[in-house]
Amino acid sequence: MTGRERAAIARLLIICAAYALGDALLWQLRASGLATIVPALLAAAAFMATRDGGPSGGGEETYWRGRRIDRDRWR
Repeated sequence: MTGRERAAIARLLIICAAYALGDALLWQLRASGLATIVPALLAAAAFMATRDGGPSGGGEETYWRGRRIDRDRWR
């Protein structure tokens, strides 16, 4: 397992934990009307907080099979 795969699994676990936290909080507060929205919002926030790269998610870097490609080499 590569470091990139480990990071992806850790990110998935953080997103799942955020969803479960939202679900548990609503269960404790007995707020069933918000049961779909709040956990999904917390999971989306965790997704955005754990993304890598800049605002677009990847920047100018291009990868092929895990290796960075130098675009200037092919011009």
